[in-house]
Amino acid sequence: MRALNAMFCSFVALFGVLAHAAPADRLPEPRREPCIPFDIDADVAEGEMLSPEGLSYEEVKLALNGVIQTALYCGQPAGFAAVHLTFELTVGCDGVVSKIETFDDGGAPESYVSCVSNVVKKADFPAHDMEDGMPVTYPVNVAW
Repeated sequence: MRALNAMFCSFVALFGVLAHAAPADRLPEPRREPCIPFDIDADVAEGEMLSPEGLSYEEVKLALNGVIQTALYCGQPAGFAAVHLTFELTVGCDGVVSKIETFDDGGAPESYVSCVSNVVKKADFPAHDMEDGMPVTYPVNVAW
């Protein structure tokens, strides 16, 4: 009986920690992947230019859709029926967000913007061939 009681208390304690964890803490850390080398020796037709491809729209959308629902746990800021944020991300060639800046906070409190930013930073992108990272502009619109 003591063992069962101790196990129950451990479960309750763990549940309490998870219930009060920051929303970003609910997400796993993104996996670093080996960068895809840019093939500078690729054949280029006359008049064409060779440049890295980066990530496709679908790859960006898939990675961000994988985390954005967690931002709903950030909670509604007092006095706001809707919030419109815009983030500028740099996705490293290893698929991990290396930099995130708030381009437009929509007047939302800093604590809310920071919470959403921390969630977005957990997006797990695939590796790509842009050695210095790929810029991504990401609007986040939430209405309660």
